[in-house]
Amino acid sequence: MNELIGRFRGGLTLLVAIPALAGCSGLAHFDCDAAAERARSMSQDRSIRIVSIANARETARSGTDLRCTADAILADGGTAPVYIRAHEENGHVEVAYQGAPFP
Repeated sequence: MNELIGRFRGGLTLLVAIPALAGCSGLAHFDCDAAAERARSMSQDRSIRIVSIANARETARSGTDLRCTADAILADGGTAPVYIRAHEENGHVEVAYQGAPFP
């Protein structure tokens, strides 16, 4: 389990582009719960799967960038902090997550 969490924290970063919310200004109405759900969904076809994400909280926000931290429960029963970033670019919101804070 520690090996999995170490790999998770060691910089596993995943990205996905999703269309910006219709009628909204990109990240203006995108919150940490939405970003956390997207990260959980993205992990389902990865080697380290996230079963659930709790306590998602915003740590920073700008017009094009949202950063959150949360607590992840992994498929093997372990837990780990997860750092989530949502970034708007060219009308799409890209979501990334990893086991260490984003620079």
